[in-house]
This record gives sequence, C-alpha cells and structure tokens, in this order.
Amino acid sequence: MGKYLVFSEGESLEKQMAGMNAEQVHNFKVLMLENTLEPYKYMIMVLVVVMVLFLLTRFPTCKVAQTASHKRPSALDTLRYLASNARFRRGIVAQFLYVGMQVAVWSFTIRLALELGDINERDASTFMVYSFACFFIGKFIANILMTRFNPEKVLILYSVIGALFLAYVALAPSFSAVYVAVLVSVLFGPCWATIYAGTLDTVDNEHTEMAGAVIVMAIVGAAVVPAIQGYVADMFHSLQLSFLVSMLCFVYVGVYFWRESKVRGNLAEVAAS
Repeated sequence: MGKYLVFSEGESLEKQMAGMNAEQVHNFKVLMLENTLEPYKYMIMVLVVVMVLFLLTRFPTCKVAQTASHKRPSALDTLRYLASNARFRRGIVAQFLYVGMQVAVWSFTIRLALELGDINERDASTFMVYSFACFFIGKFIANILMTRFNPEKVLILYSVIGALFLAYVALAPSFSAVYVAVLVSVLFGPCWATIYAGTLDTVDNEHTEMAGAVIVMAIVGAAVVPAIQGYVADMFHSLQLSFLVSMLCFVYVGVYFWRESKVRGNLAEVAAS
C-alpha cells in the first residue's frame, strides 16, 4: 500500500529536499506526512468494522472447566513457576530476539536499498513486497521439511544460513546486499510458531494459559531490536554494519534450537530407559 499511496515517482525524498529552503522543506515534510496518514484512515475503518463483528459474534468458551478436586494456581504462583523454568526463559528470549530481528531487517531493507542504489522510495519499497513473498515461501518450505525431519534441526539450519546471510548484508560493498536481505525473509517463516509451540511445551498444563500470554508479549522485541540497530547505525555511521545486530539475534535463535534439540534428545533417552 505504501508503494502506491505514500511514495511518489521521481527522485528520492532526500534529493528532492536538497534544493529547498527551510520553509519549503517544512511544507514538503507536512505533505509527506499527510500522504502517510491517508492509508491509515481506511485501515481504521476496516478495524472498526472488524471490532463491531467481534462484539456481535458469540464465541464458545475455551477455558477448561474447573473441578472441586483441582485448585487452579494463582497468577503469582504461575509467574514464580515460569520464572524458575529455564527452558521457558530461553524460549521467551528467543521469541523476543526473533521478532525484533524480523522487524529490524524489514524496517531497514528500504533504507539499505536507498543507500546502495540510485533509486527512490517507491522503487525501494518493491523489495519489501519481495520480502513478504519470500517469507511465505520460506514458511511453506519449512512446513514440508518439518514433516520429514526433526523441527529443531530444520530451524538450526535456517538459523545458520540466516546468520551467514545477514553477515553478508553487513559486509558486502555492493547492491547484492539488498537482494540477500530480501532472501533472509525466506528463513523467518517458521520461527515464530515453532518457538511458541516449543516454549509452551515446556510448561505444565495448569500454567499454559498465562504462559501463552507471556510468550505473545515477547513481540515487544519488535520495538527494542530495531531501536538498537538504529543506534548502532548512528554510532558507526553505517547502515550496513547495523545488520550485525540482527545477525547476532539469529545466532541466538540457532543456539536456542540447538539446546532444545539436545534437551529433547536427553528426555527421549530417559523415557526409553
């Protein structure tokens, strides 16, 4: 939507503002802001309709019925349990870093294309369309692979390749870094669901309701990691080098799946004996 409703044809915004005085730059920025807000008006309309539909629709209850013989643990007891669960903590960190990495890469791809190529924002946004397509393709491929191979091993492979790709993005002195940044999205597809399911699987059934909510809240990484990557870009005056932040996130995700593979293997051996 942004490609067609926000960005305009012609030179990049930076080049257009280069020959303007202070007042013209201010007016130009206001105009661009108005263009940015336009799509959100329609999005808000759609969200209002969806909200009304939710309010009018009766949904079946999904909570497990409580029995007199089984007392439900308090929220404080559940939080203590989750805090003491090392595997759960590692899963939260992995989810936090994964979501942050994905948003950071997607947020900086357009800027990277503008920095490395002589194109405008409208053309650069095309690479985001390619990234979204790669994301769904990667998810589809991973779903097939995980039905035939160990899911943790599939994600370890994805993480290793992803970390190498991001290292290339950070260090390659050519526009090819943009194409590799797009290809990284192929490796993002299966991570969220696999980390979520694996982390929730480490929790006792009586605590899963709150545990699931805590895992979902790990999406706050989407606000933290991009900010850190932006800070690194400003510190080193290099947008490319900032992709090393996302690379380190992918490294941790790979280590998480490697440790989970080891733990599950040990548990399987104990169960077999």
